[in-house]
Amino acid sequence: MSRGCKICYRRNDRVKASYLESITIERVILIQVYGILGNPLEHSLSPLLQNETYKENNIQASFQKFEVEDDGLKNFMMHLKSSHEGGLIVTIPYKEKVLPYIDELDLTAKNTGVVNIIQAVNGKLIGYNFDGQAWLAGLLQEFSLSNLNGMKILLIGFGGVAKSIYFELLQFEDVEIDITNRTVDKVKNTIDRPNVRVLSYEEAEQQTLKYDVIVQTTPIGMWPHTDAMPLNIVQLKENAIVSDVIYNPQYTAFLKQAKNLGARIQNGMTMLVMQNHKAIKMWFQKDVNYKQMENLTKK
Repeated sequence: MSRGCKICYRRNDRVKASYLESITIERVILIQVYGILGNPLEHSLSPLLQNETYKENNIQASFQKFEVEDDGLKNFMMHLKSSHEGGLIVTIPYKEKVLPYIDELDLTAKNTGVVNIIQAVNGKLIGYNFDGQAWLAGLLQEFSLSNLNGMKILLIGFGGVAKSIYFELLQFEDVEIDITNRTVDKVKNTIDRPNVRVLSYEEAEQQTLKYDVIVQTTPIGMWPHTDAMPLNIVQLKENAIVSDVIYNPQYTAFLKQAKNLGARIQNGMTMLVMQNHKAIKMWFQKDVNYKQMENLTKK
């Protein structure tokens, strides 16, 4: 029998899945509790990455889209909790909303207040935040870097993804981190470190020449608002790396501007693949081939 568990949906819970237009069932049904939880999920690539990797590695599971409405979240999470095994990737708008249903959190999830991976084990839900780990692993791999020691880094935005990346950056020696955000005071009340500054967007725009790495973590520039940019970059340091966590479109207006200025650029696809790779390793104890997963995004 393939991995999965029993889940019960009641009449008023509308849970869209990739294999059905909707589930509005009062009785118990058998489905796999491996999937992505969010709303909307129309453009999510995680089901492709997961299911094709399952096939290639003989993993007996099925990864579904769970497009849950707000009023159905509690019921969905309670049934996941009653399972003996399962896993979710969590995306907008539920990365914070799932917290009341989680029994244990890893350190990054505790520090950020954001969960993007869930594992169901023996009636308990364990929440993780792999955003920062996935971004960092992808960056180091793509640009053949061993570390970010001594680098000057600009972090644009300070939402859940940015916080996770920020905590990963703190491990490096002599790293200088500037954070720019629409609400500066909100970030200043959170950060208290001598090597970290909080800047307005206007201040950050005037200093882009100093940074070795610029990381764009906001949804600005995401489809369908593909012409929008969080900052206007006029000049960049030679060999600067500019990373955007958005992968739809493949290259945001922000990345295009950076490339025109000579930057080495990276979109969010590497982070997405790395995150799915880490999830599979945790759920199934299989260290699958990363390159094979990456190639799936190029088909």
